[in-house]
Amino acid sequence: MYRIERKFGVFSKLDACTFVVNVYDEGKILSIVTDCSPHGTHVAGIAAAFHPKESLLNGVAPGAQLISCKIGDSRLGSMETGTGLTRALIAAVEHKCDLINMSYGEATLLPDYGRFVDLVNEVVNKHRLIFVSSAGNSGPALSTVGAPGGTTSSIIGVGAYVSPAMAAGAHCVVEPPSEGLEYTWSSRGPTADGDLGVCISAPGGAVAPVPTWTLQRRMLMNGTSMASPSACGGIALLLSAMKAESIPVSPYSLRKALENTAVPVGGLPEDKLTTGQGLMQVDKAYEYIQKSRNVPCVWYQIKINQSGKSSKFRFSPPLP
Repeated sequence: MYRIERKFGVFSKLDACTFVVNVYDEGKILSIVTDCSPHGTHVAGIAAAFHPKESLLNGVAPGAQLISCKIGDSRLGSMETGTGLTRALIAAVEHKCDLINMSYGEATLLPDYGRFVDLVNEVVNKHRLIFVSSAGNSGPALSTVGAPGGTTSSIIGVGAYVSPAMAAGAHCVVEPPSEGLEYTWSSRGPTADGDLGVCISAPGGAVAPVPTWTLQRRMLMNGTSMASPSACGGIALLLSAMKAESIPVSPYSLRKALENTAVPVGGLPEDKLTTGQGLMQVDKAYEYIQKSRNVPCVWYQIKINQSGKSSKFRFSPPLP
C-alpha cells in the first residue's frame, strides 16, 4: 500500500494509468484506487508542486507534504460520498495534518447543516485543523455559493480572482481588464442564513501538473477549485513560518489574519458578496500574525434555534 511502502503501480504502458491499493477488513477486501479525472492532481500541483531545477513550475508551497484522500466515487461519475468524506476527515486527523483543501462542492438546501458539517466543525474546533474549500462556480447570481465551501462557518471559502496578466496570458483576451477582478462565474453570497458566503479570494486559474494518462505534462484549468489550493498553499507558507518562530497556530487567529489583511477587489460594498474580504496577501498576513502573537486568541460561540434547525456562529474579535 502506498501509505505504508510508498509504492504505486501502472496498469500498462498503453494506458499509463497509475493505481494504488488499500486493504480492508483484515485482508478480505482489496480496494484498487485510480483517478476519476485530472482535477485532483492539478489541485495538488497548484498547492505544492516542487521542481528544484525549474522553479517556475513550483506550486505556491513547494514541497509541502500531502495526503491524497479520494472522496469521489468513479462509479458515480466522481461524485463524492458520505463514506469517502468521513474517511478523508479521519485520515487528516490521524495523520496530524495542519491543513485540509477541498476543491469539491455543490448546492445545498440548508447551509451550515448536516452530518458532514458536524464532522468538519469537530475537525476545526477540536483538532484545530484549518479547512479551506472552493466557494463554487455558479455565479454571478446572488446566493449561488456551494456547499461546503461557501455555506459552512468553520470553513474558509475561497472565490476565484483573475489579474490582468492572467487574463492576457491564460485566456488571450483582446483587451485585458485594467485591474484585477473576480471571475464572472465565481459564486456569490449571501447564504440563506445570512452569512457572507465567501471569505477571501485567490487566483482562480493555473497551468499545473496532470496525471500521465492524459499524455500531457501540464494543463490550464480555471475555477474556485484552483483558487482554493492557491489559498491553501499560501496558508501553508504562513504555518511554516509560524512553526519556525514558535508562534501558536490556531484556525481562528490565522483566519482573522487572512481576512483583515486581504486587499479589497472592487469598490462597491456588494462586491464582498463575490470576493469576500478581498485578495489574500501572504506577506501582510504574516506581518499581522507577528504583531498579534502575544494577543490572546479569544473566540466565542452563539447558538440560535430557528425553524427546527440549530445554528452555531463562532467569532474571533479583531486585533485592537
